[in-house]
Amino acid sequence: MAFLLTSLAVAPQCGCRIFHCSKSDEAVSAARDLSLRGIDAQQKGQPGQAEELFAAAVQRCPHDERAHCCYAEVLWQRGAQDEAVAHMEEAVRLSGSDPQRRVQLGKMYLARGQVHQASLQAEKAIAANRQSAAAWALHGDVLRAEGLRSEAMASYHRALSIQSHYPEVQFALADLYGQQNRPQRALSTLQALADHYPPDEIPSEVSYREGLVLRGLGRHQDAVEQLAKAVKRGPTTPDMLCELAQTQVLAGDRTAASQSVSAGLAMHPSHAGLTRLQGELGSREETVAQVSDERVIR
Repeated sequence: MAFLLTSLAVAPQCGCRIFHCSKSDEAVSAARDLSLRGIDAQQKGQPGQAEELFAAAVQRCPHDERAHCCYAEVLWQRGAQDEAVAHMEEAVRLSGSDPQRRVQLGKMYLARGQVHQASLQAEKAIAANRQSAAAWALHGDVLRAEGLRSEAMASYHRALSIQSHYPEVQFALADLYGQQNRPQRALSTLQALADHYPPDEIPSEVSYREGLVLRGLGRHQDAVEQLAKAVKRGPTTPDMLCELAQTQVLAGDRTAASQSVSAGLAMHPSHAGLTRLQGELGSREETVAQVSDERVIR
């Protein structure tokens, strides 16, 4: 879902272009102003105000596809999925079946488990523009949802051949390589993604996933380094600290693992994985202490 919200970000999709409406020039101007103010509110982290403004824009100019699109996106983010889909369907119709709008609608369908409807949108978007990386990415998502892994990978690679930097697709490919027990390919896919960023600006999720793959390859110290980078860049979660602690144990650094566990439990005192690790680390320390005491007595 995280990737759906990213792809449906309001700002890039609802840019400024002339609004088409059959009403008077005054009404068109008012609707345009309302939509621009809605975009500004969305960018400022004011979704409630943005929703009100987009709703007003749709009311003033019901034949403008971008107003419907922007309104659909804020509704979706609020969880009003039925309304969001209805407005995105209208945006597709008003746009003349624009491939970009079809992809947005297809993502909504797929998130709701409506795989067949999503597939239709992907196919129609590709038919309209075979050079649309987003359309091929959606096609890959649909195939993946249908359990067709090899076919999904082919679509993802087609998307990357058009747009080489596509984090959502590269993450999906890395996951599929992992499921196929091809960790080296998963690692190379994530490293190719990381290469698109300056070393100190690699997103936390990239380092985190790379760390997990490295751990699976038995490269525990390298895995610790990547997971520690992910934790440092944040946002840090108890799950991330749990994975880091587990990897630090495998790397032989139980002291660091205990520190990671303590930091994680401070965030989530009842976290099952961290609680289990705390118990294991504590038991180990007690055992070591008992052995030391026995040696002293002897």
